[in-house]
Amino acid sequence: MLTEQQNLHFKTFGFVVLRQVFTPDEMDIINREFDHGLEAAYRHMPFDGTVRHWVTMMGRSTPFFGSLLEDPRLCGVAEQLYGEDALGIATDANRYVGNTGWHPDTHSIHQYGIKFAFYLQPVGPETGALRVIPGSHRNPLHGELRRFIPEFDRQKEVPCYVCDSEPGDVVGFDLRLWHASYGGSSDRRMCTCVYYHNPGTPEEIETTRDQGANNSKATAKYNRPNDPPVDPFWLTNPDLSPKRRRWLDRLLELGYYQDMVNDDS
Repeated sequence: MLTEQQNLHFKTFGFVVLRQVFTPDEMDIINREFDHGLEAAYRHMPFDGTVRHWVTMMGRSTPFFGSLLEDPRLCGVAEQLYGEDALGIATDANRYVGNTGWHPDTHSIHQYGIKFAFYLQPVGPETGALRVIPGSHRNPLHGELRRFIPEFDRQKEVPCYVCDSEPGDVVGFDLRLWHASYGGSSDRRMCTCVYYHNPGTPEEIETTRDQGANNSKATAKYNRPNDPPVDPFWLTNPDLSPKRRRWLDRLLELGYYQDMVNDDS
């Protein structure tokens, strides 16, 4: 759980840095599953440092990653910030190439939640650390940035906070927060866990459904057009977790998965 000060910091600025959430032993497991998951997904296209690789890590062969969405160190924070009915969405692994431009992780101010990001190597201002614009998860700043960010030629021209990170650290940020990365290597290894606020208004429900439709295109976008957008193993809920069952039932009810799974899944 966040302390009172951390909670206030997140609500005000849209992010929080949590130090040494994962132990060294857990980082060893994460690194092994990371390598296995990405190598298996990209057998047809081995990583060469020129194209980003991305895969969700919710299958049978990556059990530690698959458990992270229900890990109280992450899930507890998401529920503290967005309510006990917050929805676990996905955990993934990425091998980034170069810089990442300024963007939020949602297409609408009405569709929001938290993303936890953790790196497998030390990152700083010139080596790909996450950069955030504090307070940009709220209007009017969020909307103004959407209008004016394209006018800036270089990321360094934008005032921001740099989230230095060591392996084991986790950065949590609101999906609406504008963020970027500068100076990253040709193999910047980052993992994430994502939770959504459970939408209540018609506008929130519509934008969450739209976000699902957009997410359904991710495997094609990252050069795996024949892979399902969500791992079927995850949908079976093999451990009969009540929390995961609640998440899946609500997401199906919302139509979030309508472009990702068959009707008989």
